[in-house]
Amino acid sequence: MLVPLSRLLRPGPRDADLRRLRARFSAQPSRRAAGASMRAQAERLEALKRQLAEAFDGVRACAGCAEGCAPPAGVFEGGRCCGTSTLEVFSQAEVRALRAAGREAPRAPAADGVDGGGCAFRGREGCALSPVERPTICLTYVCLELGDELDDHPDGARVAALRRALAEAFERFAR
Repeated sequence: MLVPLSRLLRPGPRDADLRRLRARFSAQPSRRAAGASMRAQAERLEALKRQLAEAFDGVRACAGCAEGCAPPAGVFEGGRCCGTSTLEVFSQAEVRALRAAGREAPRAPAADGVDGGGCAFRGREGCALSPVERPTICLTYVCLELGDELDDHPDGARVAALRRALAEAFERFAR
C-alpha cells in the first residue's frame, strides 16, 4: 500500500489514533498467551459477530442516517455512530478479546476516510474492517432509525436475540 508523502511528513489524527491502537494491541497478551477459557470466550464473540452481521444483511437505515449532521458524524451520509473516536470503541477489554481471538491491530485506516471524521476505519463505503475485526459496540448498537427498521425486519427477533447474546458474552469476557 502506498502512503502519500504528505501523510508521512505531516501525519493526521487518524495516524495518531492508529499508533495508539497498535500500542493497545501490543500491551495485551497474544492468543497463545491467553488462557484456554479466554480463547474460547473470544471465539464465541467472533462467532456471534459473524451471525449478527449476516442477520443485519439488507438493512438500509445506516446508509443515510448521518445526512445533514455536523462533523464528525456527518462527514459521510451513513454511519452517524461511526463518528465516534477510534480509541473509544477499541477499549482495552475489546482489544483483549480481539487479541485472544488471534487478531492483530488493523494496519491501515479506511482508504477514503478523512481526518477528524470519527473512527479511522470509517470510509465513504462504510467500515473497512470485517465484522469479526470490529468492536462489539459497533455490532450491538442500534440507533432509533435502525431500531424502527428492525421492528419491521423479517429477522428482527433473531437480530435482537443475537445482539443481546453478543452484548452479554462481551460483558462476561470483560469481567
